[in-house]
Amino acid sequence: MSTRLHPFRVIGLAVLGLVLAWLVVSRTLVACLARTAPEAALWLRPGDPEALLNLAERQVDAANGPAGPRAGTDQARAWAETALGADPVSARALRILGQLAHATGDDERAAGYLRRAARHSIQETAAVSWLLQDSYEKKDYASGLYFADALLRTRTRALPLVLPVLGRMAENPDAAGELHKLLARNPPWRHAFLSGLPRAVSDARTPLKVLLALKETANPPGLADIRDYAGLLIEHKFYELAYYTWLQFLPREQLAGAGFLFNGSFELSPSGLPFDWLIDAGTGTTVDIAARPDAAGGHALRIELGPGRVELGGVTQMLLLAPGAYQLRGKYRGELTGPRGLVWRIACAGGTGAALGQSPMAIGAAPQWKDVAFSFTVADSGCRAQQLRLVLDARMPSEQLVSGTLWYDDLTVARAD
Repeated sequence: MSTRLHPFRVIGLAVLGLVLAWLVVSRTLVACLARTAPEAALWLRPGDPEALLNLAERQVDAANGPAGPRAGTDQARAWAETALGADPVSARALRILGQLAHATGDDERAAGYLRRAARHSIQETAAVSWLLQDSYEKKDYASGLYFADALLRTRTRALPLVLPVLGRMAENPDAAGELHKLLARNPPWRHAFLSGLPRAVSDARTPLKVLLALKETANPPGLADIRDYAGLLIEHKFYELAYYTWLQFLPREQLAGAGFLFNGSFELSPSGLPFDWLIDAGTGTTVDIAARPDAAGGHALRIELGPGRVELGGVTQMLLLAPGAYQLRGKYRGELTGPRGLVWRIACAGGTGAALGQSPMAIGAAPQWKDVAFSFTVADSGCRAQQLRLVLDARMPSEQLVSGTLWYDDLTVARAD
């Protein structure tokens, strides 16, 4: 029995294959041209929605440029409406129509289109961003915060778009409460927002109000939030506000120890905040707070150096001392071998960093606890805050060749009288 195909059937199958091949190639080609040459894509496939929207998008860019709306706006609207007719739920088409309406001053129609665009796809950043600004201007703060949250959750780089509006909300008594409620839910973008907020407000105290509003919630501010804000205050020399901020978030049981010098007995783990110890081991050294071998339950600052060349990063604490005469006292023990030893130095914080005083050098052997003390004076002006620092008093590279271990404990700062 012959299985030979009839010639007409062969021809039919060949034609069908060619048609299918043309459809695949043409659609692939149109999809490619729609992005790079939309006019050519429309020649091959009139009414292609992607090509129409790309042409309309060009006009949106031109309408929002320095020259403003052009005569092509009507044509762009026709392209977008044709694309919307082919796909009635196209968020992009709705967004483009909204942008074109805004470009011609019809904000009522723009709001309608853009709300529909956002409803179909929260990923339409331009639509959501416009709605955020529009909601704030209309004092619809709840809607504005909804759109801000959507932007920050869907776009990793949306913070520069959102921060100016949220900054105004933070300073607006009518909007701040709603913002605090949103932040209390601890959205994933909260830390980045709190870190950037000081640069988006006119009053340096506004971020503190936000932090305090979150303090008693189920999701209070973290140390990183407080550190970023206090650090920026110090950078701008708002020392008193930075100190007040630190006190507000200090645990109640530690407030009694917030004197001229904090945690001088080293019984607390450093928080990393200003006005607490900041420890930077440096190179060739180990610096930590360790259990005292001679006092059960006690702790002290331990510094291991070398052997070899070392660079001690420093143990520092910022102080806020009023003008007057003071004395720093403490004790140390251990052994340090080398040409130079460790000293405590205190200087004014800020630009000048004028030196106020330093302790005698700790060098050689001190098998028993040994007192260390020095006096200094804070001038009446030009020294609103101070930096206390433990350093290796090396004047040249060869004097950095040291080895040994020293312990410090019971540091205090008191008025000289």
